[in-house]
Amino acid sequence: MGKVTNELIDHDYDGIQEYDNDLPGWWKTLFLITIIFSVIYVPYYHLFGDLQDAEYQKEMGTYVEASAGRSAFTAYSSPWASDGEITPALRAEMDKILDAPFDEQLMRAMAKADADQLAKLKAAFPDVIAAYGSGASATPTPVEKEEVAAATPATEMVALTDEASLTAGKKIWDTQCFTCHLNDGGGSIGPNMTDAYWIHGGDMASIVNIIKVGVPAKGMIPWETTLSPEQIMQVSSFIKVKLVGTTPATPKDPQGELFEG
Repeated sequence: MGKVTNELIDHDYDGIQEYDNDLPGWWKTLFLITIIFSVIYVPYYHLFGDLQDAEYQKEMGTYVEASAGRSAFTAYSSPWASDGEITPALRAEMDKILDAPFDEQLMRAMAKADADQLAKLKAAFPDVIAAYGSGASATPTPVEKEEVAAATPATEMVALTDEASLTAGKKIWDTQCFTCHLNDGGGSIGPNMTDAYWIHGGDMASIVNIIKVGVPAKGMIPWETTLSPEQIMQVSSFIKVKLVGTTPATPKDPQGELFEG
């Protein structure tokens, strides 16, 4: 005798009773098909095939074969990105595309960043920040002291002393220069601008020139493409007249040679 179906079951829940009604055959067949499909799908896409990130890389034309140590249970890891960080391979490609090495571009971004953006950059690229802070260069672009001195005009240059020029110079300092030298000039990534020691000369012409041509190997970008000659003169005068000789909160140790003048 076959099993009785469509029979009212004895138990009830909140006054609700149910029938002992078998699932239809088509439903059970479909469920069996999904089980068979999963047996093929899981190994193909999750064990021996490419996951979505690898498929995307291939479609975008940026796929690079993973390391030889990759196994069937190891997901594809692109050389262009790793946990949201820039990899050496991607940094090298960026250096080819950009008009300057990546580290120099980073310093340009830092020079124009506000306090919050600067904190994020320092957290994201601690190796570059540490290299520039120690005076070394993560991507060497040598600019020797003799080369800078040779480019310095021989004519004597006098700092501006009128209030309007010094106010304009302070505004430039507070928006562009503070990231590397601090607002009070005590120095951070860049050197202390308040003492009598100078790496590339402490006379007015040398200060103007170094702001213009920069020292990319030490993180100092050329500002002549960003600031006008008048603005360079204003911020140089602010340094010479208002910062030199002051006492910053946390002065950086002296760098360079003693300048008396």
